[in-house]
Amino acid sequence: MIIFHSIRWKNFLATGNYWLEIQLDQNQNTLIIGKNGSGKSTMLDAICFALFGVPFRKINKPTLVNSSNQKNCIVELSMTIDNHNYKMIRGISPNIFEIYKDGILEDQSTSSEDYQTYFEQYILKFNF
Repeated sequence: MIIFHSIRWKNFLATGNYWLEIQLDQNQNTLIIGKNGSGKSTMLDAICFALFGVPFRKINKPTLVNSSNQKNCIVELSMTIDNHNYKMIRGISPNIFEIYKDGILEDQSTSSEDYQTYFEQYILKFNF
């Protein structure tokens, strides 16, 4: 079972160079509601990008970076899987892909594709 704790991002899509953070574990269930353009889909894109390196919607990866700042696009997702705390950090400009398990950075000696495959097969146990 996966328990999402928080998602935060900056310079992601229309979000500027400040952290926007959403706590997902304050209640047993979390319902996301809002008017059109308020960021519901952006949050879903951020979660998907943190997990799989691609947005949920059909958006070209380079356009995920805020067009004003054009750098430092970062998404961080905190979650618990099988009694271990994980933190995913993904970024564009510069490219970042880090997996922390219980506060310790997982070995990054493989290619990004192999690192992603490892994450999907052995930690997440599903893929995009």
